[in-house]
Amino acid sequence: MELVNDVYTARLDAITYPTIAATLENGQALVIETNEKQRRDPQFWAAVSAILQARLWVPVSHQLHQLYESDWLVPATV
Repeated sequence: MELVNDVYTARLDAITYPTIAATLENGQALVIETNEKQRRDPQFWAAVSAILQARLWVPVSHQLHQLYESDWLVPATV
């Protein structure tokens, strides 16, 4: 596995279905978009709620402003 470099580091502030409000490390506000699968998944929303309450930092893609499913790691290329 290798580290992902094209990510924002964000802390979740509020859940405003179907988006999630967050703050980047530099204090800038960010709206995290959810995809259709996430919108229909009650376990996803339970996990996001737990992350919000724990005030954890999460990886968010630069381009799509979406959460990474694999956290901070991606499969290494062979």
